[in-house]
Amino acid sequence: MTRFIPLQWLLLEQWRRNHLAATFSAALIGAGFMLVMPFLPIYVAQLGVESKAEVAIWSGLILGISPLITSFVGPLWGKLADRYGLRIMAIRVSLVLFVIWFLMGLARNVQELLFLRILSGFFGGFGSVSVALVAHSAPKDRITRAIGGLQATQTFSMALGPFLGGLLAAWIGIRNTFFVTAAMCFLTLVLFLLLYRDNPNRDSSRAAPEDETAPGGLFSLWRLPNLKVLAFLLLVATVIERSFAPAIPLFVTSVTANQVRAASLSGLILSLSAFGESLAAWYFGRKMARSPARRLLLQRLGLGLAFCLALTLATSATHLLVLRVSQAFLAGGIVTIAYSLASRVIPNERRASGFGLLSSFTMMGNAFGPILSGLLASISVYWVFWGDGILYGLLALMVYRRVGGRKAVESGE
Repeated sequence: MTRFIPLQWLLLEQWRRNHLAATFSAALIGAGFMLVMPFLPIYVAQLGVESKAEVAIWSGLILGISPLITSFVGPLWGKLADRYGLRIMAIRVSLVLFVIWFLMGLARNVQELLFLRILSGFFGGFGSVSVALVAHSAPKDRITRAIGGLQATQTFSMALGPFLGGLLAAWIGIRNTFFVTAAMCFLTLVLFLLLYRDNPNRDSSRAAPEDETAPGGLFSLWRLPNLKVLAFLLLVATVIERSFAPAIPLFVTSVTANQVRAASLSGLILSLSAFGESLAAWYFGRKMARSPARRLLLQRLGLGLAFCLALTLATSATHLLVLRVSQAFLAGGIVTIAYSLASRVIPNERRASGFGLLSSFTMMGNAFGPILSGLLASISVYWVFWGDGILYGLLALMVYRRVGGRKAVESGE
């Protein structure tokens, strides 16, 4: 299998090899997910669900159930990772995802698809460990850069996913695209087997004693400055971001008669949106060094509210494309800002548990976003945009009241 890995990668420092394995795996898994899931409403209809309202509800449930389960079982896998190492957990996730994505391509009805997504939630969950994989092994002075590289690569790969998925759906069909995603997960298994090793720069993988006496160790993290605010911010911002995944295909199919063309248009909109978010994450991550975090957050949230209100007036796929991509770039970067601020308050020796806890809130957002979107879209897809606008407004109010005057967040110290 070594021929799949460039020789120079094997000669790098171990922490760099770990970073490469985790970052490329996150890119492959993220892109693979976005190859098929944006077109889930179409696939659900192909599996025999006829009512548009039922398609919306089933799509939201199938999208959201896996991260919802992962958000609860993630701490258990984190505790096992502390005991047995992150590498074995990463290998386990890659193997499970490979098998489950392959089986989803063989699903005969929507119930089987839901069952496989439930299994993915219990035994998968790469997103809950991805930040810990790079933060735990990197030197202290490279942790922030490593996290930034992970976020940028993952977001960029997810930007390409829907566009390539739309092309694949038109070429080989949505069902066969699941097998492509399974192959990408198999590549992540190869990367972790060949490149990743636990704790190259640390004397011990053990957490501090208070971390091992669950649940007190996790609860003690809440005493860190502004961590509660950042956790809630990550939760709601991710809900908003994930709500577009089922809403956009439903909107496009409602204004486009041809299903193949609808899949391609949906993929284009989702890809360009994710690309805009990746640019926003990169740009505002750098801008944080020069501008107060509170001001950046309020600007992003205010623009998000404005664009969501504008989306309620969209009447064509072109309107949706322009408004959604503009929103992604101008209102994006919230998650990156939150993680960057958290990296400055979480102690080095507790980064794995700290980022694992925050990732649980992100996974909850991944779960609730599609579910709420599906429920709202079963009434009208415009209700999704109204709901996102309300959430942006509530977040802006929270940041204005809770973050203002907080030196730890304002300065990033």
